[in-house]
Amino acid sequence: MNNKLIKYLDGVFSPYEDLHSVKELKEELSDNLQEKLSDLKSQGYDDEVAYNMTIDSIGDISEIIESISVKTRELHQMVNQDFSNINLQNSDFKGVKVHEGTFNGSALKESDFSNSDLSNSTFKGTDLQNSDFKKVTIHDGSFNGSALKGSDFSGSDLTNTSFKGCDLTNVRFEGANLTRTKLTSVGLKNISFKNCVLDYTDFTYSDLSGVCFDNQTLIGTIFKGTGLSGTSFKNVVFRNVYFKSAYVKKAIFDGATMDKLTYAVLKGSKANLTNVTVI
Repeated sequence: MNNKLIKYLDGVFSPYEDLHSVKELKEELSDNLQEKLSDLKSQGYDDEVAYNMTIDSIGDISEIIESISVKTRELHQMVNQDFSNINLQNSDFKGVKVHEGTFNGSALKESDFSNSDLSNSTFKGTDLQNSDFKKVTIHDGSFNGSALKGSDFSGSDLTNTSFKGCDLTNVRFEGANLTRTKLTSVGLKNISFKNCVLDYTDFTYSDLSGVCFDNQTLIGTIFKGTGLSGTSFKNVVFRNVYFKSAYVKKAIFDGATMDKLTYAVLKGSKANLTNVTVI
């Protein structure tokens, strides 16, 4: 690594070091310039000439850096702003605070919202595939009808947020707080809810075939009209859980503990309740 080149880049990027997107640009540019410098020296140019030729090759990058930094800094203080129907793909919103923001119909594929506060914000009909929502706070938000394939909500607080009709293929929710969250009319096959809080979570008319809820405590959770073929509830504690019209014949309840009302509904729906404890 050329120390002189490193110092030059440090000077150019020093006003923007707190911005994740600019850091990534710096790292990529540094790798490219180091490679170019090595190539020039291998062609016989001395150190000074090779260095100057390398610096000259990048031209004026200050305008690009400033454009990125302005957009990111502005987003850090947005409240009740409308970002609907905008192309914002691959954007860096890490750590932003946007209350009551509107992102409806926008292109946000592969964007980073991790560690952000997005309470009361809406993302209806939005392309959010492969986006990072780890450890976000989104109380009373809405993702209805959005494409979320491959996105990650691990460790997030999604209290009272709606995902009705979303594409949730390969979405991650491990460790998320899903209290009163609405995951209705969606396909949730093979999704993991490990270490999630699922109090009063609403899964109405969703397909939960093959999903594992083993060893969890479910309080007021709603499984109305859900598909539960092969769904595992081993050793689960059920308290006032709602299974009306759910397909429970092939669900696994081995070792579960449940209240009398939950037991009665499951029994009436012909669930296999062998080795279940009623409290």
